[in-house]
Amino acid sequence: MPIFDQGYQHWQGELGGHVARWWAITRQGLRAGFKNRYLRTVLYLAWMPAFALVTMLCVWGMVERNSDYIKFLLGALEDWLGQKTIEAPRTYRVEVWTISYFYFLKIEMFYAMLLILMVGPNLISQDLRFNALPLYFSRPLRRIDYFIGKLGVITSLLGMIVIVPSVVAYVFGVLFSSDFSVIGDTFHLLFVSVVFGIIISVSCGMLILAMSSLSRNSRYVSAFWVAFVLVGSVIYGILSEANQDELRRAAWERGSFATPDDLATLELEASKSDWRPLVSYTANLSRLGQHLLGVDDIWQRVGGGRGLFANVAGPQYPWYWSAILLTFLFLLSACVLTRQVKSLDRLK
Repeated sequence: MPIFDQGYQHWQGELGGHVARWWAITRQGLRAGFKNRYLRTVLYLAWMPAFALVTMLCVWGMVERNSDYIKFLLGALEDWLGQKTIEAPRTYRVEVWTISYFYFLKIEMFYAMLLILMVGPNLISQDLRFNALPLYFSRPLRRIDYFIGKLGVITSLLGMIVIVPSVVAYVFGVLFSSDFSVIGDTFHLLFVSVVFGIIISVSCGMLILAMSSLSRNSRYVSAFWVAFVLVGSVIYGILSEANQDELRRAAWERGSFATPDDLATLELEASKSDWRPLVSYTANLSRLGQHLLGVDDIWQRVGGGRGLFANVAGPQYPWYWSAILLTFLFLLSACVLTRQVKSLDRLK
């Protein structure tokens, strides 16, 4: 029968620094998440818009070089961007890149919300359910390390579908362009895409962590997230449609417009003070990204007037309304987390 020494044995491993202790939580969360095949499937689907962005930037680079390989696409591009844009591609380089990034980020917003739904509800609720917080805080781990580690799971996943594709697409776009002056013209788009990706990750991450800390049942958290995102968007759509109908009726009675473009311009002016998009969380994120990219000015230059811009423009209310609302949600989430996740000496 073997006899084991029950005395103290010195650990021979290498101690990690205090700064990187949060990474152990993030790494474990990502490892558990990637075991879910549905999560991997959503990640693959989320990269499809990234391939479309890469393709568009590469195609535009070949348009600038007047390549024979893409002449069959010139007709479709001309219908979308206008004849003068195709005739002077280098002049409209910034406009085309900006519009491409705008649509990419707009589509990725859906996948970001879906990824958060699949991963976020379990991050804290399971620790509360299995009473794992004393195990975390009995180690040399502070609450801030715990929060950053959990937030790192969300940030890493969203970075894979927003930040990394933006950087890769930019590199390919530069390589396929006619000259390296494209870097000076479009580098701000790369910076804005990274910043916007960080804003989405931090804002959504703090919000879902706060929701996850409110219940031990992750199903309730999932339902609350769906209601918060989906119901807000539905209410925004209903309110906006009702408002547009009212504007059309009032304008028709006054005879204020004669063509569809006139009506679109009238709705555009009214949207500058329209508060209804504020009820939608995703609409607030999109409005902030729309401002950072400068899409409104781009559409006006490409459209050659207010007609096209009025038909494609999104919400036009002041961007800082959304910034204030998102900041409030961030601070509220931080307060909820601080209240719900207590340090070891206050755990019961």
